[in-house]
Amino acid sequence: MGGGRRPMRNSKVRQRIAAGKLKLRIRDLRNLGARSEQVLGAIGIRTADELRRQGAVRTYAELKRAGSRPSLNMLWALAGALDPWPEGTHWREIARGESRLSLLLLLRCTARSKSSPLPRRTGARFMLLQRGSRRPTGCLTARI
Repeated sequence: MGGGRRPMRNSKVRQRIAAGKLKLRIRDLRNLGARSEQVLGAIGIRTADELRRQGAVRTYAELKRAGSRPSLNMLWALAGALDPWPEGTHWREIARGESRLSLLLLLRCTARSKSSPLPRRTGARFMLLQRGSRRPTGCLTARI
C-alpha cells in the first residue's frame, strides 16, 4: 500500500480487539515485523498491548539503554504502529510529518532525565528554549 492510512478491513476485528477477545502480535502492527518483534522481546515487550502501554519514545529509549543500536527509523516505525490504534500510520509519514519534532524532543528529554521517566498517560515532556536562544534550558511536562 502507499503512504496513506490503512483502514481496518473488518469492523468485527476492531470490535474483537476492543473487547479483548483478539490479541495482536507485534508483527501484526503496521511498520513492524518478525525482526522488530524479536528485538522488542529482548527488552521484555512481547505483545502489542505491552508496546502500546510503554509508548514509542519510552520503548525506543529502552532499546538504546539495552545496548541495541536502533536507527531513528525504528522510532518512526514504533510511533506509526501505535497511532492511530490499531491501524497505524506509515513510518515515512511520521518521519516527514509534524509529530517528528515532538518525538525528537520527547526522546531528548527522556535521555536527559533517565531517573524521572515520562508520565504514561498524563502528558508529554517538551524542551524549553530560552527566548532568542537555540539551546534548550530544560524539560516541561504538559498535558496533551
